[in-house]
Order: sequence, then C-alpha cells, then structure tokens
Amino acid sequence: MDSETRLPRGLLPDGTAHLDTQVGGHPFDAKTGRIGMLRGPSGRVFKPLVNSTLAEREIAFYENLRVSGNPTDTKMLRYTPTYHGTKELRIFDRRMRFIELEDITDGMSEPCVMDVKIGRRTWDPLAGPAKRASEELKYADSKRAYGFCIPGFQVYRIPAGTLGKYDKDYGKRLDTQTTVEALSTFLNATPGRPPCRELVVRLLSVLWKILALFREQRRYRLYSSSLLIAYDARRLRHLARRQLNDSPAESLLRAPVSRSRSSGAARSLGSLNRIGQSPASPGPGSESPTRSPRVNRTIDRLQRLKRSISLQNCEVLPERSSIEITSIAETTATPRRPLDVQVHKLCRTHSYSNNFDADIVQMKEDYAALLSELSSTCEEKQNWVRVYMIDFAHVFPADDGDLDSNYLEGIENLIKILEKFLA
Repeated sequence: MDSETRLPRGLLPDGTAHLDTQVGGHPFDAKTGRIGMLRGPSGRVFKPLVNSTLAEREIAFYENLRVSGNPTDTKMLRYTPTYHGTKELRIFDRRMRFIELEDITDGMSEPCVMDVKIGRRTWDPLAGPAKRASEELKYADSKRAYGFCIPGFQVYRIPAGTLGKYDKDYGKRLDTQTTVEALSTFLNATPGRPPCRELVVRLLSVLWKILALFREQRRYRLYSSSLLIAYDARRLRHLARRQLNDSPAESLLRAPVSRSRSSGAARSLGSLNRIGQSPASPGPGSESPTRSPRVNRTIDRLQRLKRSISLQNCEVLPERSSIEITSIAETTATPRRPLDVQVHKLCRTHSYSNNFDADIVQMKEDYAALLSELSSTCEEKQNWVRVYMIDFAHVFPADDGDLDSNYLEGIENLIKILEKFLA
C-alpha cells in the first residue's frame, strides 16, 4: 500500500491500523475517501460495510451459520473466519459500520496471502445488464480457463524474506499459463525447484474437504466469493532448511569443523551456548528420543561452534608433535639446529567457502525457530497453512435444489493445478 492510499495513524480509529495483508477487495484511498480493511486488537480485522443491501446479506449469512443448526451450515462454519458481530467506528469524520472477523494471518511472522475468487460467473441473480457485462470482462482469461481468478496476493520470498505484492491489475492479465505461474510464485517455487510438497499437501487437505462439502451441499449459491489462502513463509523457510539438512547428500557433506574467529562472536552467543550445557544433553552424534530433530540439530551446531571458538588462540600454542620433533633433533649424534616446526590445530577461517558470519546468522535463525517451537502450542505448529472461505455478500438460496456447479468448477480446477505440483 503506497503512501497516497494510507491514512496517517492519527486519523484511524483508536486501536486500529491498516490491514497490510489485504490483497483483495477495495483498498484505502485517502483522496476519494474510500475505506479499506482495518486490523484491530486481539487478532481481528474490520471489513467496511459500504452497500447496505450487500452488508445485510453478508451479516445474515454469518449469523445464520452460527445459529441455524443445519448440517450444511455446521460444516461450512468450519471453513469461515470466526464472526464477532458488527462494530461502528468513526473514520473520515463519519460513523461507519464494520464486520468484525478473525484475522486468519494472526500469529504469522511472514504471512503469504492469496485471494482466489471462485466461479466463472461472478454476478448474482439481481445484477442488471451493465453489471453483468462489467463482471464478464474482469479476469476473463483466467475465469474462462479455470473457473476462478486471482485478484491479488503477497508472498515473502525465501530465503531472502523480501516481500512481493501482486495487485488486481496483475491478476486481470493472467491467462491459462500465467495463472499456473502465479500460483507457483505464491508457493515459493523457483526454476528447477517445485513448491514444497508439505505446503501443497497441507493446502490440499483443506481444499479437498471444502470440495467434498460442495459436492453435497444444495442449500446455497455462492457468487463472487473467495478462498483466502495463507501460510507463514518463516515456517516454510525452516522446513526447507530442515529437509536440506536431513537429505542424504547433505549428511555426506556435513562434518564437524573447527572455526577460528574473534571472541566477540562467542559472547554474542552466550544465551545460545547454554542450550547444550545440560549434563543430560546427548553428544553431537546422538539423538534424544524426547527431543525433536530441530532441537538436536540446533544443539549439535552450538556445540560445534563452541569447540571452534575455543581454538581462537591456537596459533600461539605448540602441539605435542612440535615438541617431540624438537626433542629428537637435540639428542642426535650430530649437533644440528633444532627444527623450527609447529603443527597447529586446523582452524577454519572466513573465506568464500567458509562463511562464518552466515553460519552465525543461520544459527540465530535456528535458535529463534527453536524458541518458537518450544513456546507454540501443538495446534499453532500445525496451523501455519490456512484456507478460509470469505466474502458472502452475494450468497443466495439454491431454490432448485441442485449443486453449485459454478463454485464446483472453480475449486476443482484449483485443486487439479495444485495436485500437478506434486507430480
């Protein structure tokens, strides 16, 4: 969001901020007074209710899911953000009503978010001819090819952590091929490296359940509704590193090496070193049955780093081999000058192939990930990939009792593309 579309914090309602992870819908526009989504306290977001008819329809849908007791509503409720009612906030010198919802990226360090609008048809039964024509022209190529479109997404690229944002203008240009490329980009794939299998499987595990729901439900027709897909790139980064470290090729290349560097590095790792000092800690080559692989790997790296730092003054300490050579020279029959030979302990120095500073950075990241793992609940660890159904202003009852073929086409094709990433 550029500076022209942002409001100064003092003009926003108390306790709120711009929702930086908003990738679809209407963003803030300070010039025209258009209101976008806000982030509130306690992991909640505020969606502005601009059109009264659409607002009442969406509110009624959320509230009906909570209280109806209908089996379809109960199942659908599992895949929608938690609804916390409505709230009035003062903004642009007027009172504005918002829907208060769960922020599905809450707790993510580097949230990657994509809005996927499901359905070839995005206009509802009450739309006039002009609205229909306008909707038919939007995202025409991707909707024609797959029955869904991508209004926008953001992705933190690994390993650098740089943020890329792709707006609706990008989404409107997507066609048969570039739609697949956009999904690949969002999933952090690179040339020669497909998306992470675990990430794709986690996404599919939710999408398959939503697909199963729509292969049964004959209660609603959803138009212009989206799937909001999110995952934490920081978790993905550590997962990718763990898989690399655990690969056979990496284990063959990995061996304990000593490193010589200033004692300042040792001081900077004071808190890290204490992890491996427990008397009960197993040796670097052993695995504790009560520890996760990440814990054992981090302790192993810390212990090797401590050994390397302890050798920082090795150049002034002659070794036993040096003393023995000198003694032999002094006791020979023919006096000769003692051999001035010293065999030092091998010390790894900073070079192109041995980047000590990069190792320190990686170790600190591993330590941060370890702390996150230890402090996170089991549910939080498993919940770094999320898929939710959103945007229900154009939901209508299914009077004919048939399946929602428009929604089914879109989600089926999305799943097929993701499944191909696993091939």
